[in-house]
Amino acid sequence: MRKYLFILFGVLSSTVNRAQSKQTLHSWDEVLRSVNAHSGAIAMAEKQLDMANLTEKAAWANIFNPRIPTTGSLINNNNLPVSFIPAQIFGGPEGTFREVKFGQQFISSFTAVPQVDIINVARWQDVKGAKVNTALVSNETALTQKKVQEQANVLYCNILMLQEQKKVLQRFVSIADSLQQMVKNKYDQGIVRLQDWNDARVNLLQQQGSLRNLEMTLANQLETLGVLCGSAIQLDISPTDMPLEKKPISQGKLELETAALKMEYARMMHRSAQLEQLPVLSFQGSLGYQNNSNLQWMDPSSRWIYSSFIGAKVTWDLPTNALKMTQVRTRKINYEMAKMAWEEEQRNAAVRNQQLNREYEKVLEDRQQQEQIAALDEDTYQHVYAMYQKEVVGLDKLMLAQQKALQSQMNGIAAKWNSEWVKNKIQIGNAK
Repeated sequence: MRKYLFILFGVLSSTVNRAQSKQTLHSWDEVLRSVNAHSGAIAMAEKQLDMANLTEKAAWANIFNPRIPTTGSLINNNNLPVSFIPAQIFGGPEGTFREVKFGQQFISSFTAVPQVDIINVARWQDVKGAKVNTALVSNETALTQKKVQEQANVLYCNILMLQEQKKVLQRFVSIADSLQQMVKNKYDQGIVRLQDWNDARVNLLQQQGSLRNLEMTLANQLETLGVLCGSAIQLDISPTDMPLEKKPISQGKLELETAALKMEYARMMHRSAQLEQLPVLSFQGSLGYQNNSNLQWMDPSSRWIYSSFIGAKVTWDLPTNALKMTQVRTRKINYEMAKMAWEEEQRNAAVRNQQLNREYEKVLEDRQQQEQIAALDEDTYQHVYAMYQKEVVGLDKLMLAQQKALQSQMNGIAAKWNSEWVKNKIQIGNAK
């Protein structure tokens, strides 16, 4: 019993260690690889692509539609039917009839009817449609991957922004604590009012509250990104200053290609419905075996009677078939709607790329502007702090300058990672 307890303890310990271990990622490329490898949405989309490939192979096999319907039967004729034949055949008087039973009681039979389509134009069209469908599902898989990567991009940039802002907030919490202690000393000496000390304490509490909120948001963002990556993660990426890289040009066209494939697939399906109206020429044969006996089924003393034939068969549903006529009209409407969606997407794709390019220009300008503002507000804060120490300005002006410097630095970090987010977004769109 003790041995089993040790084994159970070992299993539980290893499970806990695996649950507590975190995946450490060091770059955006590592995040993308992890998301692509572990995302459930991407995995399901790839299964859909496997199904589309299988459907395409089935379409090729269905061109000739080989099939061998087989039947087997065991019949016991308890009472054979009665037939009447002229009695004169048996030497009886002319004009009279005699009752005769034809057949045998036990009949065993087996029949195979091989068939292969020789000319079936609609099935050739189905192959073309299956090829387009495979390409369409491949694009839809890429769209799913793009959406997941864009979601990861938002989380990635938010996490690094929050990590960098956390360091700034920790610095200002330390500054607020030092300021509160300085004001307390002055209050103890009777130099400042109680209101100043209270204001300094409130300032410290507010900074600490902001830090707690930021830490909670950061933890939530890390957990959400961990879901996409398949396990708990941490980002070990230094928040170094990123140079203003040459502007990438948005050329994403995945949505447009998908709309074009949907239109082409709808056209193929409409054409297939039209070709379903044509006749189908098939080769057909038959192999039959039958055993007749009055003793038992499959009587070994009775020989098996073999029969066969070969030939051709034409199958044609006349155009008056209401279901096929309706299908032609329905698929034509589907094609017309897909064409309108493609034309609309042509306009949307161009506008979307233009807007994304303008957005990147704007975030680069915002980044430069916020960095300048942060530098100026930090300089102002240092100047006001020096004046406060000389008792030239009051505490209210010092805290105001401190809040402005903090907010400017937080805005500068946000602007930097916002530009990185837009750049990654353009690269994700262009990669497909």
